[in-house]
Amino acid sequence: MQEVIKVESLTFRYSPEEPLIENLSFSVYEGEFFCVVGPNGAGKSTLLKLLLGFLRPKAGKIFLFGRELSQFKEWEKIGYVPQRFSVERFWTGTVEELLRKVAKKEKVGWIIAFLHLENILKRQFVKLSGGEQQKVLLALALTKNPSLLILDEPMTGLDIHAQEHIEHVLREISKDRTVVVVSHDLGFVMRNASRMLCLGMPECRLVYPKDFGKLIRELYGLH
Repeated sequence: MQEVIKVESLTFRYSPEEPLIENLSFSVYEGEFFCVVGPNGAGKSTLLKLLLGFLRPKAGKIFLFGRELSQFKEWEKIGYVPQRFSVERFWTGTVEELLRKVAKKEKVGWIIAFLHLENILKRQFVKLSGGEQQKVLLALALTKNPSLLILDEPMTGLDIHAQEHIEHVLREISKDRTVVVVSHDLGFVMRNASRMLCLGMPECRLVYPKDFGKLIRELYGLH
């Protein structure tokens, strides 16, 4: 199986005294629905930023599609969906304007149809519901038809109906591409993950869903 992401001995710290990620190694393979889980402050979102080159590691190497991150140029292969709350207050344009900024209309027609965005194209992003905003973020990430889709907490703040819809969309997307998701929603993770990376333990673990139940108390500090 082809390695889409390979991480070798990765270490990162915001302060010299506290390594947030230390000596982490793992791979993500083509076609996986790979989930990253762990308590708040475990470094989940930080890991995504390292994979995307937004942050630089203290030590270790990251490879994307077989190329070291510093040499990787094919960013059209990767779609990124940030946390909705991190962008919503900055995006004042309509959905149509946002899509037009990243791709021509004829290039995103299939995305508009796939995500059922026709009725919200003329509306401002900031005035959409949480579920509608999440669909727009997905649309923006899919404009270049990426082979790898990376999502940071796509279910946060959504009502149950929006969660079910986004989960269905992600399942459809994952049929022909690799998906990496950071999520606090353990139900979502257990239903969809092929494997999961557990951060925030003395030794980070890479497990299959069937083995995850044994780690939940240790991972989240439950007694």
